[in-house]
Amino acid sequence: MSPDEVDQAILAFCKPQFLKVARVIMDVAAAFKVPFPIERIFIAVPKAREKPMGTDVDFIADRIKALVKAKKLESAGNLDGWGSSEIRLSKKTEQGT
Repeated sequence: MSPDEVDQAILAFCKPQFLKVARVIMDVAAAFKVPFPIERIFIAVPKAREKPMGTDVDFIADRIKALVKAKKLESAGNLDGWGSSEIRLSKKTEQGT
């Protein structure tokens, strides 16, 4: 999974309406046949602690943060809480610029 492949998949699964981060991560993980640790929906793992499992899904989550920082996605909530935060395509990304 290269960063560009993951970014393209994330953007393909996102919509102009807000979706839960967990849903997008699950969709991308399924597309790449990556196991998804279901407990991560409910447990935000602080950066100071070692993440329990699923380094590939953590990579997807990190790519989501990078896309938010690059303003290709808009977010609501703490992106470390996958089940309680949301993302959507930014207006800039929707317009293809």
